[in-house]
Amino acid sequence: MNTPIVICIIVTYNRVSLLEKVLDGVLTQTFPASKIIIIDNNSSDDTQIIIKQKKSEFKQIEYYNTGENLGGAGGFNYGFRIAEKHYYDFIWIMDDDLLPEKTCLEHLILSADHDGIYQPLRFNLDGSCAELSPVVYDLSNPFYMNPKRLTVLNYYNNRHKDVHSAFKIHGVPFEGPLISKKVIDCIGFPNPDFFIFYDDLDFSLRARKKGYTIECVPIARATRLLYNNQANDLDSWKGYFMLRNLFYIHYTYGENFFVRIKPYFLAAGYFMLSLLKLNFKQCKTIFLALMDSYDLRNSNLHKPQ
Repeated sequence: MNTPIVICIIVTYNRVSLLEKVLDGVLTQTFPASKIIIIDNNSSDDTQIIIKQKKSEFKQIEYYNTGENLGGAGGFNYGFRIAEKHYYDFIWIMDDDLLPEKTCLEHLILSADHDGIYQPLRFNLDGSCAELSPVVYDLSNPFYMNPKRLTVLNYYNNRHKDVHSAFKIHGVPFEGPLISKKVIDCIGFPNPDFFIFYDDLDFSLRARKKGYTIECVPIARATRLLYNNQANDLDSWKGYFMLRNLFYIHYTYGENFFVRIKPYFLAAGYFMLSLLKLNFKQCKTIFLALMDSYDLRNSNLHKPQ
């Protein structure tokens, strides 16, 4: 068997100190990536200077500045299109705040015995499990407020802390998954219209619809360098994308009529709660998110400038 060729894609935006750590982690893997493509969403910090220094030492690094902030979704789409110009067997993707352990890629490759998507197990800096990937994402029951019925975190903490073998899951974040070329050839690239939020779930659902399996590989590990706290996202510019994209997921992948119309009821509920709190700005956000959700339009109007 020939040694698989892996291209790593890292999307970054104004986090050069974290990017340096992540890049060092990728460069010191026991199974090396043949090429490391860094997609910079037009950072205003010293990202370009630091990467130029790294490139002089490590020839496998390629750097691309998008010229504008395309969000995570647009950044990964950009990176996939660059990767398509090269030969590869797998693409390994991550944000600029995911630090893979030295053996992470090696364990993912060893587990990739068929075409599919393979996700490492993520941990917080304090050692607690941070893997919120859905083991079950149920789009058949309209009464579930959250279709994510079971996460890897629940599975790991409550049932199988000592589990070592890969197990099937329903979705991955774009934080460390190894994706086979056949999956990409079949379903295409991440959808840039999402900007942020749910682009990874959309990609996962497309892969599963085509019959590809998604697995979590618990012995492949990585550390999140930032704590993932989305408690206040609805009150920020991110709230629009969070709601709009969630509604789109229901329209597009709902398994029956009632799930596909669920966004209207969700929006009504969120709207009433916001009215009770006299949060009229949030009311407007919810209305616009619902109006734009069917075809993911107007990203440029709502992304940070």
